[in-house]
Formats: sequence, structure tokens, C-alpha cells
Amino acid sequence: RHIAIDSTGLKVFGEGEWKVKKHGTEKRRTWRKLHLAVDVDTHEAISAEVSLVNVGDSEVLPTLLNPLRRT
Repeated sequence: RHIAIDSTGLKVFGEGEWKVKKHGTEKRRTWRKLHLAVDVDTHEAISAEVSLVNVGDSEVLPTLLNPLRRT
């Protein structure tokens, strides 16, 4: 079984755009990182983990690989 590990940045918005319209101010957006483990052959997502933006793939690798240990 071949597994690909990668991550991408996610922009997380606060309460929503309606609040900006209502109150006229915009909150600072927060960034998070989505780490994915994907089966290369089937393109099935094996596991996913959301972290702070400064966390690298190597730090969440054990968590991403946990589902494979059970099979």
C-alpha cells in the first residue's frame, strides 16, 4: 500500500460575513493547516488532522498513520 502525505493551508473565518456587514469591522482571519494521508492507488483519504499553521507534516505523521496500524 502506497500512502501520500501532504498538507494545505486553510483560512478560518470568524462569526461570518454577516457580522462584518452589521457592525462594519472585519476580524482578523486565522490560518490552520489540514494534513492528509491518501492512498495513492485508490485516492481514498485514510486520515486527516487539523493543526496550527506552524505544525509540520512530520509532527502529525504518527497520528496520520494510526488508522493503518489497525488494518
